[in-house]
Amino acid sequence: MMMAIMSTAIAIYFGEWIKVVIPLNLIALLLLVQVVYIGIRCYVKDWQEERGYF
Repeated sequence: MMMAIMSTAIAIYFGEWIKVVIPLNLIALLLLVQVVYIGIRCYVKDWQEERGYF
């Protein structure tokens, strides 16, 4: 939840600058960041379970 709030706040605060650098819809960029974050968390969780950390 905290990651979603932080990435939304960053997209709002730096919105104009981001649009200059990356010509992509900010909502699409926000969703892309969330998908990448969830993918990394799932990968790390599986990696830790395989090695017995959980």
